[in-house]
Amino acid sequence: MPPSHAPYGKWTSPLTADRLATDSISLHEVVVDVQESTGAIYSVECHPTEGGRFAIIQHLNGQSRDVLPRDYSAHAAVQELGGGSISMRPDGRVLFSDEKSCSLYLLDPASSEVVLVHSTVQGVRYADFCNHPVDTQWVLAVKEDHRDATPETQATDVHNTLVAIDILSNTEVTIAQGDDFYSHPKFDTSGKHVSWIQWSHPDMPWTGSVLYVAEWAGGCLRNITKVAGEYQKESIAQPKWGLDGALYFASDRTGYLQLYSYNVHDTSVSALYLEGLANADFAAAEWELGSSTYISLDEKTMVATAITHGTSELVLIDIPTLSVQKLGLQYVDIGVRANGIFRASSSSFVVVGASTKSPQELSLISLTSSFEPITTVLKSTASFNLAPDYVSAAKEYTAPQKYGPRCDGNVHMFYFPPCNPEFECDGHLPPLLVYVHGGPNGCVTPALNLEIQYWTTRGFAVCALNYTGSTGFGREYRERLSGYWGLVDTGDAVSAVEFLANEGLIDKARVGIYGGSAGGYLTLQALHMYPDVWAAGVSSYGISDVRALQADSYKFESQDVDRLLLSKTAKEDKEQELTNRSPCNYAHKMKAPLLLLQGTSDMVVPVAQARMMANAMRVHGRVAEVVEFENEGHGWVGEKTIYESYKRKEDWWTRHLT
Repeated sequence: MPPSHAPYGKWTSPLTADRLATDSISLHEVVVDVQESTGAIYSVECHPTEGGRFAIIQHLNGQSRDVLPRDYSAHAAVQELGGGSISMRPDGRVLFSDEKSCSLYLLDPASSEVVLVHSTVQGVRYADFCNHPVDTQWVLAVKEDHRDATPETQATDVHNTLVAIDILSNTEVTIAQGDDFYSHPKFDTSGKHVSWIQWSHPDMPWTGSVLYVAEWAGGCLRNITKVAGEYQKESIAQPKWGLDGALYFASDRTGYLQLYSYNVHDTSVSALYLEGLANADFAAAEWELGSSTYISLDEKTMVATAITHGTSELVLIDIPTLSVQKLGLQYVDIGVRANGIFRASSSSFVVVGASTKSPQELSLISLTSSFEPITTVLKSTASFNLAPDYVSAAKEYTAPQKYGPRCDGNVHMFYFPPCNPEFECDGHLPPLLVYVHGGPNGCVTPALNLEIQYWTTRGFAVCALNYTGSTGFGREYRERLSGYWGLVDTGDAVSAVEFLANEGLIDKARVGIYGGSAGGYLTLQALHMYPDVWAAGVSSYGISDVRALQADSYKFESQDVDRLLLSKTAKEDKEQELTNRSPCNYAHKMKAPLLLLQGTSDMVVPVAQARMMANAMRVHGRVAEVVEFENEGHGWVGEKTIYESYKRKEDWWTRHLT
C-alpha cells in the first residue's frame, strides 16, 4: 500500500504514550555472581507500572525473574541521583539499600528471603558498596548524613564520609572524612588494600577529584597514599583493582579520560597509551555512583568503552602489549550516564547499552577463542520492537558557532529526520524539535531513543544537541561552558537551527525546543534571548531563577552554579549577573508559548522554580501552562506520569508547530 499524504507532525505512530508508559522499563545497575558456574546476572530495573519501584531481576539459564519481594525497592539516594544501590556477595546473596528505609539488607535470590543486616535512622543513607573478599562481614560504603540539614541548609549541612560496615554486628566505623564527597571505595582482590576517590566544593567529580590508596587493617586504614588527581585541575574516574593486582583508573590529565595503572608495591603510575585512541574518553561524567565503562577479564585482558564525539565503541585491550582490538559490537551508547560493563568470566562480560537500531538493553557478550563476540540479549528496556522501517537514523553534524559570547568553535549535533513508511509529505519541510540534554555536563548519543522516535514517527525532525559543555568530547569542550552557562549553550542551539535550515532540512518557521533540568534552563533562556527563533517550548523541571536555586540547592551541585555561571564575572558584578541569567526576569521578552512539567517532590530543582516562571509569564500576558506531578522527583518513574507527560507534549507540539 502506498504511503498516505499527511502534514508533518500529524502522522499516526506505532509508538503510543500508553505503550511507552506500560511496556517500557529503565535499566540501572548490574552485578554478576562470578562464583557460580552458571553465572547468574542481576539487574536493577525501574518499573513504572509498580509506581517506579526498583526491582532486582535474576537472569539465569535463559530465564528472567524478579527475586526481590514487592515490599522492597533497591534504590540508594546518596547525592539524590542514585547509583551504587546493590552489591554481589561472595556467598551468592545480594546486598542492597532499600529506597524507603535506607537500611541495608541481604537478599537470597533462591528463596527471595530478605534479612536486615544494617539498620539506619531517618536521614542517613548508604551507597556504593564493596565487600571484603576474605573477611566477608566487612562492607565499604559511602555514607550520607542529612540529620543536621533542613530544606534551606541541605547544601551545607549534609555530611558525606567513607565507612566500613560490619554486617555481623550491625556496626560501622568511619575510615575517611573531611572532604565533601566520596565514591568508588574498593578492596583489592587480596583484601589488603583499599582505594577510593574524594573531592570537595566547588568541584564536581569531573572537574577535580583525588584518588587514594591505603592499607586495610581490620576496620581502619593505614599508610594513606595519594595516587593521582588534583582539585579543580585533574579528575579521576572509576578506580578498579585488576586481576593482575594493579589499580586501574581514568584521568583527564591529557584532556581526555585516558587509562592508567598504579603499582601498589613501588607506587608507580603508568599510562596505557593505546594507538589511535588518544582523543577518546574511557569514562564519563559520573552523575551517579557505581559507573563502570571498563573491566578486567583476566590478568592480561581488559574490555573498555572508548567514547569519541558522544559515541561509544567497545574495544579489547591486551595489557602487556597495549594492543587494541575493536569488537565491532552494535552498541554506540554504553555507560554515558551510569553503569555499562561488568565481568562475567574470563571470556564473557555483561553490557548495558543501546545501538542505533535498538533501545538500551542488557546483553551477555561471549568471546570465542579468536575473540569474536557472540551477543545474547537478556532484557530490553522495551517489551516491543519498533520495526526498522520506522527507525530514524541519526546523522552527525558539526556546525560553526555563530551566536552567543563564544563564536570561536563548533557545536555538535545528531539530526534525526522524520521517518514513518506509512506517510509522506511532498513539497514541504518538517518542523524541528531541538532536544537539549541536562547536566549541563551531560551528553546525547546517536543511539535509538524511544522519546526521539516518538516524535520522528509523527513527522517531526529532532536535533539532539551536544552543546558546548557536553561530555564525550574531552575536557576542553566541556570546560568552555564554565562562566558562560545559559549564554554559549543557548547560542549553540540557535547556531544549530540556522545550520539545519541552511542545509534545507527543516522549516525554520516551525521550531520548538525542549529539555529537562539544565536542558529546561537552556529552553527558558533560549525563549527570551532569541524569541524570534522559537514557535514553542517545553521545560521539564527546568531552572527559572538561579539565585533561588542556589538558596534551595542540594549538596552535590550546590556550588557548581558558581563555576558554570560566575567564574568569568567580577565579584562586584555577581549579584547582578545572577539576575541577568535568571529567565524568570525576562518573561516579557518571550513570544513562544511555554509548557512547564514539574514533579512536586523534586529535591534537585524544586517545584517553586516552575511556579515562579509561569507566574512571571502570566503577569506579562504570555502563554504558560504548568503541569505538576504529585510525588514525582527529578525525572518521571510512574506509569501515569510518563503517559501524561507524553500526551501533554504531543498536544503542545501539534497545537503550536503544525
